[in-house]
Amino acid sequence: MLAASTACNAADYGVDPAHTTIYFSVGHRDISYVRGRFARLNAHVEFDPVAKTGSVVADVDTASIDTGNATLDGVLRSAQFLETDTHPGARFIGERLVFAGDTLAAVEGTLWLRGVQRPLTLTADRFACKDVSLGLARSRVCGGAFHAVLKRSEFGMTRYAADVAEEVRLEISVEASRK
Repeated sequence: MLAASTACNAADYGVDPAHTTIYFSVGHRDISYVRGRFARLNAHVEFDPVAKTGSVVADVDTASIDTGNATLDGVLRSAQFLETDTHPGARFIGERLVFAGDTLAAVEGTLWLRGVQRPLTLTADRFACKDVSLGLARSRVCGGAFHAVLKRSEFGMTRYAADVAEEVRLEISVEASRK
């Protein structure tokens, strides 16, 4: 969830919710996968490509989970999984950017979910920045695709261990424009 500018020092970027998504997938009964997304999120990004520093703060409304199955969504919102009544949001704070040469390779940070805090690394599968025309204005737009894997039991989600896999894969696509 990052943005960059090649000509300036640290800059703020606004995440475009129409082009930013968080998907998840988790194995079900060693047969298939349950997939879904979180429909509502808010993020703030700062990035300095010269110093190769920056930060990301992303807040996700966990009640906005959507698997396409209303019954399953209700179970996932319950105390058995996300416990959205007590913990209505998840937060990721990315504090360290990792580069391979000039290419962003990962964002290391902390994930808060269900009142539990754990380290999480978002690995960049793709990341690019370019000047884009938005109507009559030009803007610096950056975006990428990132992934991470977390263990649900580390966040207190231990129900249905025989049927639901321990590892949950997150897939994050993001676009952000310089403010």
